[in-house]
Amino acid sequence: MEDLKEPTAAAQAAATPVRPARPRRRWGRIVLYVLATVGVLALALVALAYYLNAKEARKRVAIDEAAVIDSVMGETYGKYSATKKGWLYVGDDDVTYLMRVVQQAKIPDGADGDELYFVASGNDVNGGTNAVYGVFYVHPDGKDGLSQENTQIRYPSTAPVRPEQVHFEALSDNLWGWVIKTRDDADPGYAVTTTNTVLAPHDGQIAVLAEFVAARDAMPAKSCEEAKAKWDAWDKAGEEGDFEIPLRCDKRRWTYRTATVNGNIPVPITVTAGGTLDGKPVEARSWKLMFDRKSFTYTIPDDLKEQ
Repeated sequence: MEDLKEPTAAAQAAATPVRPARPRRRWGRIVLYVLATVGVLALALVALAYYLNAKEARKRVAIDEAAVIDSVMGETYGKYSATKKGWLYVGDDDVTYLMRVVQQAKIPDGADGDELYFVASGNDVNGGTNAVYGVFYVHPDGKDGLSQENTQIRYPSTAPVRPEQVHFEALSDNLWGWVIKTRDDADPGYAVTTTNTVLAPHDGQIAVLAEFVAARDAMPAKSCEEAKAKWDAWDKAGEEGDFEIPLRCDKRRWTYRTATVNGNIPVPITVTAGGTLDGKPVEARSWKLMFDRKSFTYTIPDDLKEQ
């Protein structure tokens, strides 16, 4: 019977399975994970950069002022007359007006690209007592194109709105608008009244935010004292008096001033009275017009409406 012998060290080594060192497997996987993560992030960054560039290219819409104005004016008013240097527009009242652009402003830093604001005005080519002005807002439509809103306002006058009668104003951080003066001088038997109209884009249209008096002019043939006496008698008679309001010496002015823009709510407008009435200086006083966000209009005090 053979003696059992302990296996030699060489035999033990030969019988033991050989396995890869564990640290090498762990570090190899880590390297692979890192490389894979870096690759995914790189692809994500490339995709994000492409998306942002494509989005930026898509939303930034540039406006060629001359070309856009020609196009919009043609669509709104019809054919341009080279001889009359304006657009011949037949209004809803069947009156033909000669329309010309009297104000334009391009805002280059809009959210989606350029924004264009302009005003056109005209009067009856046949010398009638009607005039009209149009207010236009052209802006990106969000689909690489342009959209526009406009409104046409007719008023009794022999003269169109002139450039000096249009003031383009910043009303808030994100709202621009116009203050447009119109003269009602169609009836020589009444005082000539100039009105301020505040307009701005809102909710897909051009909204009228306020109307308030800007000036009133009358110079009767009689003296200011006689004219005032006649006016007092008419005022005292009330409903029994003549329908025609007697003229009195009137040269009043109402200036306005917009507050400094600070936020997204349209700023207050301060209106101040001045000038003369019945040949005497009027009482100095002011009104502050506050903006009502619910109605999207300025609140006009009753005593200013009655001026």
